[in-house]
Amino acid sequence: MEAVIFTFYLLLISYLLPIIPFVKESGLKRWEILSLFFIKIAAGLAYAAFYKLPRYYEGSDTWRFFRLSIKEKEWLLSDPVSFVKDVFVHGYSESGNLFAGENSYWNDLKSNVPVKLLALMNVVTLDSYYTNIILFNFFFFFGPIAIYQLLKQELHNNKKLLLITGIFLLPSTLFWCSGIHKDGLILSATGLIIFLFNKNIKGGFSIKNCIAIILLLLIVFSLRNYVALALLPALFCFWLSTKYPSITIVIFSGIYLLGIVLFFTLRYITPSLNFPSFIVKKQHEFIQLDGGSEIFVQALQPTFSSFLKYFPTALDMALLQPHPQLSKIAYLPAGIEVILLVILFALVLVVPRKNIGNYPFINFLLFFSISVLLISGYTITLSGAIVRYRSFILPFLISAMLSFLNFKRKRLLE
Repeated sequence: MEAVIFTFYLLLISYLLPIIPFVKESGLKRWEILSLFFIKIAAGLAYAAFYKLPRYYEGSDTWRFFRLSIKEKEWLLSDPVSFVKDVFVHGYSESGNLFAGENSYWNDLKSNVPVKLLALMNVVTLDSYYTNIILFNFFFFFGPIAIYQLLKQELHNNKKLLLITGIFLLPSTLFWCSGIHKDGLILSATGLIIFLFNKNIKGGFSIKNCIAIILLLLIVFSLRNYVALALLPALFCFWLSTKYPSITIVIFSGIYLLGIVLFFTLRYITPSLNFPSFIVKKQHEFIQLDGGSEIFVQALQPTFSSFLKYFPTALDMALLQPHPQLSKIAYLPAGIEVILLVILFALVLVVPRKNIGNYPFINFLLFFSISVLLISGYTITLSGAIVRYRSFILPFLISAMLSFLNFKRKRLLE
């Protein structure tokens, strides 16, 4: 029966996806759209198979989410009002710290949202985990399509194969953002936020777009709050730099420098806004984890000097881990990805950089992606975990670098 349901939804989505106006506007051909979609489904199935292995099954979030969602579906069918209200309540004496990793409503929310979404899907898929992979990837598909459209529109990047590879086919992004988990939702919602925000800037204010942006921001915030918080200043700089493109790099650099100052000083004005201590606590939580890929690092302290000394380690964690090593086959794809990322960085450095500061969208992608990566680098101490946590942001970073190289090549030939 499950095979019949899976086949039905695969055929249905395969028919609908290429005719959706938003997807058609990307300029991708029908066979390209379907090929990318089928690749994502295959990656989602591989993700499911990997975490169904005996050594991973009990501790895997994806299968835990599914087991919980079956009970949640029954609750939805018997008492839909309570099912919805449950998203907004908690069993603690207070909601807890926004950045706490336990005993916090905000921390629980990042699991509750995918479980609730799975419960809704279970109603129409009859509790079929594998069919839910199809529906999840249907939603996951719109964010990358939005990024692809933006790069073509804003940066006139028509290198289709490079764009498709950088956005859809990066090994870590394909694996982590195709399985039933949070990462694909974060990537898709973030891509759509940027697309709609740019549409508001270029085409005039739209209440409908603003409402959609707010709802998508709430989704990102509920799943990984620091990503939403990092997105806000980047969007503000993007908007301001479109008004004054000649000083784009000054706007981004100035506002981000101010943000760093406030990050370390706000606690002296309002003790509850002790952002360095939030990062330190999150790092300590990761240090306590036993994930089998621990990197032994110096424990952070909530001081500017400690953060400054840790900066090289944070960069290494964010961009270069896991270091390529033949002894661990499971890390080989990620290691190759790191090598290619380093090569791409090197190419960006050797190509003349004149006028890069005048392009708001490139600066937006770079500042946003690097800020998210640095937050991950300062908090995560597991090389396996960093691959997952940076998987959704790599398309933004790599797209920016590819577009920059494409743009500079054209400039050099003029």
